[in-house]
Amino acid sequence: MPRTNLPLAVLLLALLLSACAGQPPRPVTESSWEEHRARLQALTHWDASGKLALRTSELSESASLEWRQRGSSSTLQLSGPLGVNATTVDSDGASLVIRQGEDTHTLDLSDPLEFERRTGWDLPLQALPHWLKGVPAPELAVQDLEVGQDPTLLQTLHQDDWEIRYEQYAPFDRYRLPTRLTIQRATTTVRVIIRSWELTSSS
Repeated sequence: MPRTNLPLAVLLLALLLSACAGQPPRPVTESSWEEHRARLQALTHWDASGKLALRTSELSESASLEWRQRGSSSTLQLSGPLGVNATTVDSDGASLVIRQGEDTHTLDLSDPLEFERRTGWDLPLQALPHWLKGVPAPELAVQDLEVGQDPTLLQTLHQDDWEIRYEQYAPFDRYRLPTRLTIQRATTTVRVIIRSWELTSSS
């Protein structure tokens, strides 16, 4: 099957879709990493805004992002110097639809090998929503993890041979959520800065 004819930057930015800040009241006091992880795994509805920077052996780019997550449904709007000013990415948890101007491309997420076959990139789409919130993906074995000085917050995580480094957290609506993180494997590095998380009710 031929690869999707999309800019490499758009494809990699779309990977972050499958999840990802609000007025910060007092966060809930948690006694352990396990308690913090359980609360974040139950968090499924939010809006977020920020920016990300992508670097591979072939390019180095950045873009602003606006993210809307409602359960398994996601909408991501990208703008900035990537040439993706009119790009919207939607996912229902089963498929990924990329719209750029008059062009539309659909990828099947129910098949874990579909993205690799269509684009040549082997990346863990189902894990990214969990990593962005600061918790491991429950469907993958944890190779290693380390908490920081605050024992409830993850500092580094290794899953599926990827390294995720959590460099900064901030309180948002009774949660402490990542505001700066780096996702890296081999020559691919994605740095994410989240300026605001706005959490909403799932009802």
